[in-house]
Amino acid sequence: MTGSISITRRLIVTVLVLELLSAVALIGAITVHERHMQLKAFDASLVATGESLMGAVQDTEDEADNVMLDMRGVQVAKNAAFRVEDERDRVLGSAGDPPRFEKPLSAAPAFHDTDVNGRAYRFLVMQALRIVDPGEPNGGVRHSITIVYGTPVGHVWHEVLEAIRFFAIATAILLGFTAAVMAWLVRKGLSPVYELAREAERITSSGWHFEAPVSAKNTVELRPLATALEVALARLRRSFEQQRRFTNDAAHELKTDVAIVKSSLQLLSMRKRTVEEYTRGLVLSLDDFTRLESTVQRMLTLARLEQPAGSEVRHFCSLRSVMEDAIHQSEPLAELKSIEVTFASSADARVPIDSRDWLLLCSNILLNALQHSPEGGTIRIATEG
Repeated sequence: MTGSISITRRLIVTVLVLELLSAVALIGAITVHERHMQLKAFDASLVATGESLMGAVQDTEDEADNVMLDMRGVQVAKNAAFRVEDERDRVLGSAGDPPRFEKPLSAAPAFHDTDVNGRAYRFLVMQALRIVDPGEPNGGVRHSITIVYGTPVGHVWHEVLEAIRFFAIATAILLGFTAAVMAWLVRKGLSPVYELAREAERITSSGWHFEAPVSAKNTVELRPLATALEVALARLRRSFEQQRRFTNDAAHELKTDVAIVKSSLQLLSMRKRTVEEYTRGLVLSLDDFTRLESTVQRMLTLARLEQPAGSEVRHFCSLRSVMEDAIHQSEPLAELKSIEVTFASSADARVPIDSRDWLLLCSNILLNALQHSPEGGTIRIATEG
């Protein structure tokens, strides 16, 4: 036996999985964006410090108009590594052990990621001109200054991880809240299904009344099912009613024939009789049994006629001809009760049924009409093609 399947559980799991995938994609996008923004801010701080170092390059006031690095008033980050060089690769000032990088070809600063003593650093490499004595007739002495400045980038990833942690916790809380709300909403949304099931449970063998609840009829997805249940149960009710009516008719019809057979045999066994009397009694009993067999055959035929027609039709008969035969067979009973039977047919219609079955059906209907009509009455039969 396979396990039960819960639509509610499937819907909730599906929604949560989709939300989880969306959350993972969102956290990935947030990670990329946060890293970009943190690195952008980090690079801005590197550039600001590099410009401060550039501003700290001062004239040595010697005859050669050399420059020096005056670190007074310059704040560098903890664990920072830097090197300031002039155009002759003379180191004006340094801290730590920054690696050497190719000098940028343009005035735009360049950034490099590398490891220093096992730690991840991000370095700024920038070049700028420092003019000494710009008021001189020759425009002053120009010095090309190269600045290499870098700091550890661990705190950048720390900020990124903090943002990821925040969004992960918020996503977990959101998923939990969504699961609770989804469970409540799905159960409420499926309430028409439960109402439809409860209404169907009230159906019994003696009570076939079924009316789909309004909530099921108003639900687009359940409306076809509710309508199909009503139609199917209506057909079943008609089928059971036909079966019950057939059972009652069969019992009524057979009761008389069985009583006749029984009385004939009882009469025959009441006293000793001659061979001729026994023979005559057996012949009468045989006639009674033949009549009983004919009654059973008629009941079976009527039961077969009440069943839905099959897809294949092999026999056709004339409606007018069969009705005339049925009227002719019922003439003795009609004359006995002084009932007039009239028949009018505008066209000779042909029906897809065997003529014997149709004659039996018409005879049975006409016989019922004669039995329940008052004496001296009139029965009118009309057919239209």
